[in-house]
Amino acid sequence: MQNLSSPQRIQTVDALRGMALLGILLAHMVYWYNAGPLPGELYGKFNGIGSQVVSILNDILISGKFFAFFSCLFGLSFYLQMNSMAIKSQDFVWRFAWRILVMGMIGLIHHAFWRGDILSIYAPLGLLLLLTRKWSDRWVLIIGILFAFNIPHKLIELVHLLQPVGNAPKVLPSNQYDQDAKAFYAIVKGNSWVNIWVDNLKNVDTKFDFQFNSGRIYITFGFFLLGMYLGRLNWLNNINDSLPRFKAMMKKGLWVCLALLLTGLGIILSNEVFKLGWQENRMVGFLFNILYDAFNAVLVIVYITGFSILLNKKSWTTVSGWFAAIGKMALTSYLTQTLFGLLLFFGVGLGLTGKTAPWLNWLIGFAFFAIQVMLSKWWLKHYQYGPIEWFWRSVTYFKWFPMKKQ
Repeated sequence: MQNLSSPQRIQTVDALRGMALLGILLAHMVYWYNAGPLPGELYGKFNGIGSQVVSILNDILISGKFFAFFSCLFGLSFYLQMNSMAIKSQDFVWRFAWRILVMGMIGLIHHAFWRGDILSIYAPLGLLLLLTRKWSDRWVLIIGILFAFNIPHKLIELVHLLQPVGNAPKVLPSNQYDQDAKAFYAIVKGNSWVNIWVDNLKNVDTKFDFQFNSGRIYITFGFFLLGMYLGRLNWLNNINDSLPRFKAMMKKGLWVCLALLLTGLGIILSNEVFKLGWQENRMVGFLFNILYDAFNAVLVIVYITGFSILLNKKSWTTVSGWFAAIGKMALTSYLTQTLFGLLLFFGVGLGLTGKTAPWLNWLIGFAFFAIQVMLSKWWLKHYQYGPIEWFWRSVTYFKWFPMKKQ
């Protein structure tokens, strides 16, 4: 096995993680760091060209993609860390399981502040991933692809689709959504941290319901497996040898994405122009969702390969360093983004939910990310780990690691 601590590999992986953090931030910022139902009129207030363009770009390029991107990098990091821990100790399985549980506890605290937390989803899936460590490469790849393309959820949907209409799963009436949206909006507008904590902790099951009902939990686990498979291949460890392969994958992926996008747009335009009423057709909706999930999965592959190519260009050396800095502090940066979003949009802060346009939210997001990059670079000049990374590592090994660089 080749050296897993190669500086080039670390630079690329950390820089990719930084890219993923930017995408996640933009996805959350566009609609006021919202992680629950909001009244529809809030979205309808912003019909300008700038907001419409940002909304379209978010739907096509950002939303539903970067959580999967980040999940793939989690699976890759899982493989690298597992190998590193196996070299250092014989009890790496229990050690890594404890590490995942600590992450889950951090995630539950984070969820109390913001119900969009992903760490509490990653924790149980991380434990499942530990059980797959001895799978063959073939099975890791096959199961990873099936889950990344949301096939388990599609099979469940197909079973429901084939049921008689009377036996189909009941859908909540629209007025129930309106009631939930008003209740959540009242929490968002309020100035009580206690109300936020109580409401979010009461809705842990709501978050998991969404994960299963949308299939996101299957997609996340699928990209965990694909990330682990990527680690086994050592492609990022030998990035210069892998670039031709990445270029070929990226080009093919772009063509597939274009075909899927045009097909989806064709369905939407045909329905609008010819008044076909397909929005009421369950089978058309099922087929459209297949296209959407396939587009998202392939686009994530395009992002990983394309960004890997860009980040290793000589002209991108400085940019790669910027993204790598924040990527090394991914957990701290992710939690800090939540704090910023809460203080900006919720009533405990400036209370800007529904008051700022999507295009402005994106500009604010880019500016805050730039500040995070600068702070990360400064921090890592003086300290070995980000503060939350240091805490996580210390609790994992039951000893306080030195924080400051010698």
